[in-house]
Amino acid sequence: MAFGGGVLIGAASLDLVPAALSAAAITGWTKASVFAIAVLGALLIFFVGRAADRCLTCGKENHTAGRISAALLVIHSTLDGTAIFAASTISLQMGLIVGLGVVAHDGCDGLNTVLLSTGGRRPEWEDYGFLALDALAPIAGGLIAAHLFTISPSLVMVFLSLAAGSFLFTAIFGLLPDAWRRGRRNLVPWIGLTGFLLVWFLTKLLGSLA
Repeated sequence: MAFGGGVLIGAASLDLVPAALSAAAITGWTKASVFAIAVLGALLIFFVGRAADRCLTCGKENHTAGRISAALLVIHSTLDGTAIFAASTISLQMGLIVGLGVVAHDGCDGLNTVLLSTGGRRPEWEDYGFLALDALAPIAGGLIAAHLFTISPSLVMVFLSLAAGSFLFTAIFGLLPDAWRRGRRNLVPWIGLTGFLLVWFLTKLLGSLA
């Protein structure tokens, strides 16, 4: 969790936000719009998390509610795919960096999808179906984005900003606090820094190869 948090912060701050700002300048959007959309991305993840928390408390009594919340996580994974495609339209290097950030936290998303859809029960075939949908959602998101971005290049900036906000919120309010509670606290900052520095190193390396 600590490593994934560092990767997400690095991907957002070193790649997504700068690219979104550059795209905004090209398309005529203001810098304030980038940060406003990033806040919307953070709020989206916040409400998904709130829905998940409510379903965790009542999952055993309301199986349907848990599966609705799992479906929200599938939507979140779909947005991850659009973020990867949006970053790839800027450069292949940026697409790889964003893809690394998605992989770093999507394992947790898959676990949460099963936990929410089962409500703590033994998984049924429908629950494995939710897991499969969550795994395929980024691919679907990329294909959807490939169609949309041929119509409106401004959507690239929008999805980069949404992804930046969701990455930062997931890291700062999700992964890092959980790592702090569950792990050895003296190691959490260093492991998170390792993830951040990995993204920094890959950014420099891939940039030099461009």
